[in-house]
Amino acid sequence: MLRRWLSLLLVFGVLGTTATAFANSGETVPEGVFLLGFKYGWKTASKRYGTGFGTKLNSITKDYNVDIYGADLGLGGALAKTLLGRTDVTYNNYGMEATVTAAYGVTDKISMMMIIPNQYVHNRYTAHIKDSGMKLIRDSSGNPLSLDLAGPGDTPLGGSDFQEILSCRADTPLCEFRYKPLRTTHRWGVSDIIVGGRYKIMETEHWRQAITLFAKLATGRQVSTDDLFDTNFGDQQNDIGFWWQVDYTPVKWLSFDVSFGYTSQLPQVLDKRIATRTYDDATGREHGTIPIVPYFQKMKVHRDIGDNWDLYFGFSANITPYLSYSNEFYFFWKYEDLYWAAEKTPKGPKGEIWTPDMRAMEYGTNQSVIEMGNSIGFSTIDWVMKGKFPVPLNLSVGYTVGIAGMNFEQNHAVWISLDLIGSIYMFEPEEPAGGNNADQMQEFTLPKTSNLAPEPDVDDLVAKREVKRAKNLSRAVTVGNAWTNVNKMDWFNY
Repeated sequence: MLRRWLSLLLVFGVLGTTATAFANSGETVPEGVFLLGFKYGWKTASKRYGTGFGTKLNSITKDYNVDIYGADLGLGGALAKTLLGRTDVTYNNYGMEATVTAAYGVTDKISMMMIIPNQYVHNRYTAHIKDSGMKLIRDSSGNPLSLDLAGPGDTPLGGSDFQEILSCRADTPLCEFRYKPLRTTHRWGVSDIIVGGRYKIMETEHWRQAITLFAKLATGRQVSTDDLFDTNFGDQQNDIGFWWQVDYTPVKWLSFDVSFGYTSQLPQVLDKRIATRTYDDATGREHGTIPIVPYFQKMKVHRDIGDNWDLYFGFSANITPYLSYSNEFYFFWKYEDLYWAAEKTPKGPKGEIWTPDMRAMEYGTNQSVIEMGNSIGFSTIDWVMKGKFPVPLNLSVGYTVGIAGMNFEQNHAVWISLDLIGSIYMFEPEEPAGGNNADQMQEFTLPKTSNLAPEPDVDDLVAKREVKRAKNLSRAVTVGNAWTNVNKMDWFNY
């Protein structure tokens, strides 16, 4: 039947969620149905929440706009306390994602899924030095050699000089940092892939509960410890976790969805530059210092990213059979990272012993945030089931914004998604055209014996089958939008 094929073949979902279509929905993909989803999103952030939970925002470059003293560049004596200048760093950033989702209904209660996030970042930085009291001295080859107090007529240290000091690789006292040059970066990359399964525990007329188990694989791009302004794709280590979903539908046109989850982020070993400065509980570093570390203070460390909890609460309402509105709140809370190293007394290139300050690496890594999302959706499913439209089309527009947090960027995001839903049964040969309902529904005819009740009404069986198809299509749309448009902080970092 053409309608059977179409009802399982294609569903488009654009820009958000429709009825019960939140990431915390406990719906599963119907048995034999598969889902292929695509999501495109755009996000930007220029502000960051402070070290205490609240709505107060600071510039994202606040930690880099500081006073720099000679001690920050390893200078001793009188120059250690001399002001090199005040940094003026500007930052322009935005990100995009093109996420592919696949899911399949093993049974009516068990679904398997995979999410492959592909992400794009654009970072543009500029750096200047103001009020400098020092000048740069170069060697005979023009490489940065040392700093001295600037006198009358001398050119004071500038932003380009400071950037050169951070990236030069000559064998001079000042060229001990050897970071990659400050530059504008823009690139696509694959983030951490997520795989998982969902089991629907129970479902009644008004209630539904399910549990989702997942694993996040370390397929993302690792941040370079030699790049001050590098951006990661994912967090580059394996995770395992779960969601518990509860849906409540008091009436057919209104649904409330709640879920909570926990993610355990497994330890890993990686190369990191580790500072030696004394940790200050108030700031996470000594006053006036900047987060730069000589190239030789690099070592293998054990990093255990803090586990996290998240909570969703949302509702969706069908305003008409074709129009819906959805609202969602997302709460994210993360423990502090832990760093440790097997090597207790690392040495520099000249044999000097230096003491790594792991606590400075951990400062500010405990995070929390609350975000709100809204979307309006338009659906053609009702038309499709009435034979008035060829494909189920689900069109929506949505926006997500951060409203409070701690040690976290305030994100502004819009997104667009496309879900293709099909079934293994659509590959079966179609029934011959023509004939009446009785001819097309012979599978419902029972043997004629005196011990059996009268044969069921064929039209009634056709109607029941269509109702079941409509329900399966609605379920697939819900799952498709939920998994394609999931908003989970530790899954999508860009």
